[in-house]
Amino acid sequence: MWDQLPELILTQIFDHLDYTDRVSVGEVCRAWNRALSSPVLWRSVRIVIDRDLREDFSPAAILTAKYGQHMRSLELTFSRPYIYPRILHRVKLAVRSAPALAGAGFLAIVRTKDVQLRRLTLTNWAFAYNRGTLLGALARFLRGQRNLATLCLLNADFGVTDVLRMLGALAKESREHLASLDLRGAFKEWQAPHDNRRYLGLLSRFRSLSLLKLDYPALSNQVLHVLASDASKTLKSLHVFVRDSDSRQHTLADTAWRSLASACPDLTVSYTIVNISHFEDMCYLLLPSVPLAEFHMFSGYVWDQSRSRNFRSTIALLIAQYTNTLVEVMLQLRNNRESLDDLLVSMLLRCKRLARLQYDGIIRSLDTLREICQLQAEHKTRFKTIHVKPRDVNLRNRVVLNDINYQYDRKMHEQGVDFRLEDPTSILFFY
Repeated sequence: MWDQLPELILTQIFDHLDYTDRVSVGEVCRAWNRALSSPVLWRSVRIVIDRDLREDFSPAAILTAKYGQHMRSLELTFSRPYIYPRILHRVKLAVRSAPALAGAGFLAIVRTKDVQLRRLTLTNWAFAYNRGTLLGALARFLRGQRNLATLCLLNADFGVTDVLRMLGALAKESREHLASLDLRGAFKEWQAPHDNRRYLGLLSRFRSLSLLKLDYPALSNQVLHVLASDASKTLKSLHVFVRDSDSRQHTLADTAWRSLASACPDLTVSYTIVNISHFEDMCYLLLPSVPLAEFHMFSGYVWDQSRSRNFRSTIALLIAQYTNTLVEVMLQLRNNRESLDDLLVSMLLRCKRLARLQYDGIIRSLDTLREICQLQAEHKTRFKTIHVKPRDVNLRNRVVLNDINYQYDRKMHEQGVDFRLEDPTSILFFY
């Protein structure tokens, strides 16, 4: 019966198997072996280097040697991205070097097959193994990539030299094809490449970039000028990630942003702010010329009693300066004590393009929710989702929730709004 299953069903089943099991099913019968060779199974491959690759017997490497020509997307990662120093000295050098050697061997197989990827992702490479051999093999592999469109170095935690080595190798063949570059966490925290001449020179060579993601330390006035002069025809999205651990000794000038916005009229900027809450730390980011479309703010769990966070000033600045550009706002404000009800309503009313507002914080009055629903019912706002989950529901609040649900449920449904009120004290949901 199993050998009579359609090949489409078999490939869907095989897609859930690990590499060892795939080697086994390929030896069952001709039908299964034929299904295993389907290009669909090998378009996107994820390799955990210190788990899937071994020097003695590696099913992943064996299968890649057979079917690697179908590969278009490859992710290389580590299951243990970091080993504590007190444990590392107990591990023998040969054991430490084994994953790097196995990874280099795997990349050699891929090079031999002349695999041409469209997407390469390196995640969680902050490991303590001897990785010089592996990085060398990776650089040689990148030199042979002629059509790579996406490179992601998410949390690679490389040194500046290592990242520039990867970008330099890629620039030899794929500089006209690279459309998406993700450098979030690519550089070690204490190394800021924003004014590195080679870094600036390499960025200028990628003239087809439409999406660029990077941390604030990798951004500078010089970077903005390079993007304005060399990527102005293609750059559409710039995502900037700012963390409390980032070195922010340099600031960006509004003139540099104005130059980039002028050269890239279709550019949208996204900010993700992590554990930075105080207004005096935020205002230098929210410059008037930034074409800000998305603003995501995640405040810390620890309440700093030494000064006020002044969320109101931050929200007021967003409303004042980005009325015509804001599309999405996400606010996760832990330990917030400030009343923001009026500003949330003002943001929805004044920011005409705002389609999504996600707020995890305190609403002083549920009548604010009633006002928001009324604005949407009158077509004065354009968002598509309302999810409310009050933390403390007393008898009065429950009455208000029931009344809002009765008054606006049908109107929200007619406008296609995902309208949901949840009472956490009961098993009932109001839709």
